[in-house]
Amino acid sequence: MTSAAEQELRRSVGWTVTDPSPGRRTGRVLGGLLHAVSTVVTLGADAAQGARRPTWEAPADPDGYLDLGPVELRFPASARAREVRATRHDVWTTSAGAPPSRVPVRDWQVVAAVPADDAAHRDAAAGWQLTVTDGSTTGTLSGAWLALAWIGQLAGWPEPAPAP
Repeated sequence: MTSAAEQELRRSVGWTVTDPSPGRRTGRVLGGLLHAVSTVVTLGADAAQGARRPTWEAPADPDGYLDLGPVELRFPASARAREVRATRHDVWTTSAGAPPSRVPVRDWQVVAAVPADDAAHRDAAAGWQLTVTDGSTTGTLSGAWLALAWIGQLAGWPEPAPAP
């Protein structure tokens, strides 16, 4: 079952977002339980490292960050990973101790899309990696499919072709 926030976000993007199969839903529930136990046992260390599921909440403030879960940018591909956040209008990198920096996603295009688990699931929480370029530099954007679809919608990117 998907949350109302996820349904709202799914309706807002132009990319295909499928429902997970019953087996994947069961796996997510069990994974969530294991994560909760791990977080308690490690005294919150998992949560501090960003190992959490998104709520897909869109704040009332259009400049507030949506909860897209962990999204990572490496641009260029050899660069250190940076956390990516998105509002209703823009995409930003954020890091502790530094001001947010706008990401020029509208100047990029997607040249490849690869699922994280070798299965081309396009359900909201399925992990994917997009290879993006500005024409001279190439990098990667990784996260949940719905998060990448939201960023793609903001950037004006067409949905990547299904993996062969």
